[in-house]
Amino acid sequence: VRKVLIVDDSRLLQTRLMESLLEVDNDMIICQAFNCKEAMELFSSLEPETVILDLELPDGSGINLLRKFKEDNPGVNVIIFTNYATNEFKKSCMDLCAIDFIDKSNFLSLINTMISLKLPQN
Repeated sequence: VRKVLIVDDSRLLQTRLMESLLEVDNDMIICQAFNCKEAMELFSSLEPETVILDLELPDGSGINLLRKFKEDNPGVNVIIFTNYATNEFKKSCMDLCAIDFIDKSNFLSLINTMISLKLPQN
């Protein structure tokens, strides 16, 4: 069973993401955080393999969360999914070892990244 944490302040987007991910892989536990505080609490208790992370959250920065997640668990897969898909943000996130940086307008790309994580590694 794969454990996934979605961190985004949009309930509509969270619901759409969860439904799409479960269609692709129903053997998944998905938890949702709507701000940095909830994300840190769930990250500690869930110990997810993958985090889908927005950069702009009501109580802080997704970049700071990415840094903290990687400090706590260097092997966690963090996918940045944001409306702020600038080259500067992308470079910062990739330097912090995010595995992908996806503009929210490219929903299908996120699903494809999640599918590729499910495939066995050779």
